[in-house]
Order: sequence, then C-alpha cells, then structure tokens
Amino acid sequence: MDIIQVDQQTCSQCGICADACGRRLIDFQVNNYPQPNTVAESECITCGHCVAVCPTGSLTHRDMPVEKCPPIQENLRITAEQCEYLIKSRRSIREYENKPVPREVIARLIETARYAPTGHNDQNVEWLVIDNKEDLHRLRRIGVDWLNWISSNQPQVASSLNVERMLERDKNGENVLLRDAPVVVVAHADKNSPIAIVNCTIALSYFDLAAKSMGLGCCWNGYLYFIANSFPPMQEALSLPEGHAAYAFMMMGYPKLSYHRIPLRQSPRITWR
Repeated sequence: MDIIQVDQQTCSQCGICADACGRRLIDFQVNNYPQPNTVAESECITCGHCVAVCPTGSLTHRDMPVEKCPPIQENLRITAEQCEYLIKSRRSIREYENKPVPREVIARLIETARYAPTGHNDQNVEWLVIDNKEDLHRLRRIGVDWLNWISSNQPQVASSLNVERMLERDKNGENVLLRDAPVVVVAHADKNSPIAIVNCTIALSYFDLAAKSMGLGCCWNGYLYFIANSFPPMQEALSLPEGHAAYAFMMMGYPKLSYHRIPLRQSPRITWR
C-alpha cells in the first residue's frame, strides 16, 4: 500500500495536497491525480497536512486514515478578540483552593496539549503528573534540602535567589516551592534530542492556556526545573524513564483568588527589517 492513496471518484484534482506538503513529497500535474513521489516513504514525517487540507476528504495516509481525522467545526472557531483575551487575562496562579483536580480533567488537558507543534513532528513529549499528597510533600522536602545545600555551598547563588528568606518562610510553614498546588505536571523527553526542551516548553504552554479555559490556574516552576537537573535526590524522586530529562514543570489547581484587571506589560521591542 502506498503511503498515500487518493479516491479518484471524489478527488477534484485541485493539487492542494501537493502545495500543502512542506517536504514536497506529492507529485501533481494538472488534470491528473496526486501521487507520492519516490522519496515519500523515507522522508514523510506524518504531519497530516495532506489529509487535513483536502477539501473533499479524498486523500488518506497509510498511518493516518482520513476517517479517523475529525473535520474542522467552523462554529467552534474563536475570534481574534477571544484569543487575545485568553492570553492577556491568563495569570500565574500561586494560591490554590484545597481541592483536588480530577484526573480525567488533567487527561483532557494533556490530550489537547499533545497537539502542540514539535520539531520534525517528533511528538516526543512525555508527561508526569504528580497529584498524590505524599509525593508532593516529598518533592517539597527535597526542594528545601536543595535550598539548604545551596545556602551552605554556593552562597553567591543563594544570595541572588534570596534563599535565606525562602528558608525562613518554609520554617514558618509556607510551602514556598510548590505553593500547596494540588498538582505538579512535568514535561519530559529524551535528553539526547536537541529540540526536546523546546518541544516540552511549547507543549506545556498549550497546557497552561487550555487549563485556564477550564477554570484552572497554572504557574511555571523554574526552581523545580533547576533542582531536577542538578540535584540527584530530586532526579531519584521523579524516577523518569532511562535517558530522559525533565524540561518543564508546572503547578496547577483551582485558583483561590479572582483577578479583575489585566495588568500592564512593557511595550514590545520590535525590529522591522
């Protein structure tokens, strides 16, 4: 079976599929039907553009049957204003309700976020979801151990991070690293992939915005990222697959506070050429 097949009964011979193929793997001539060229088998990255762009649903991919690809629903398209509002009104949430997030909700968010673009369509992002209170407490204590280690061994770094104040707040019962978030989501991937960190960051960005649309709030956790990539006890606690590294961490839960204004941001610095 060829990597792509065309239903000649319904194909309009428009050639749009050939135009959409970024790797130019589909040959097309006017008044003929499109067909895969000689390098299609070896160079196709299964992005699905050819299936998605066909206006008559006449093209199917061997690894992506057209009948399994749901059609675009025009009535669900958001406006530019709605998109702008979603992005501008999104806040980093650091205060959470004492309320668990159902796993089916988290799974739905990941299902959405997996559609984030990845380099070469690698789709190599994997997910670790930590919502067990004991495991979250363990991460917190390991994080505090790291703060103490930094304070003793790298005082200049500790000073720049204001570690002493963080440790004081922790002693007073404040969860300075996890903010009492009921969920921590980790995006991880093969550490030998040169684009893994980019793929994970983009995927978790999609997750962040999708979470807001479902009444949840997120906050990126740079401390956990740094600790996970420099402190063996944290690496042991995360227990990622062999050869993987954690590239992005996000706390999530139901926001305890409501926000009623969009705060100011710096004007964009743009260079036009």
